[in-house]
Amino acid sequence: MALSSITPAVRRFLDSMVVPCVISTLRQDGAPITSATWFGFIGEQIIVATPAERNKARNVRADSRVSFIVDTKEQPYRGVAIEGRAEVLDDHAGELLSAIMERYLGEEGARAARERFTTRRERVILRITAERVRPWAIEE
Repeated sequence: MALSSITPAVRRFLDSMVVPCVISTLRQDGAPITSATWFGFIGEQIIVATPAERNKARNVRADSRVSFIVDTKEQPYRGVAIEGRAEVLDDHAGELLSAIMERYLGEEGARAARERFTTRRERVILRITAERVRPWAIEE
């Protein structure tokens, strides 16, 4: 069943899944490249953080099409695949990165992790707007 938005049931599922997502972007030659990363939300849009010069950010700047998947790894299998468009956002203050880290590490863990990131390379946020949402075994 294809939907054009993230339903409340899909959002509850995503909120409950504190596991890495798998995101795919398209290289300049059109070939997909896939990686696992943490994710979070701005309203109903999904966000992921990445170093500004890495493939994900470079690819989205050239071609905004992405796919995103989160699923359980044990039975009964449940999950959601999302296809959409992403845009690159600056996160100079690190607020969005902190929100993603807090989702996975809690407030104290995120604070400690954030301190390690202050000396590393610039990070950006990919904000994904869903165009097609395909859940399986998620009850509405």
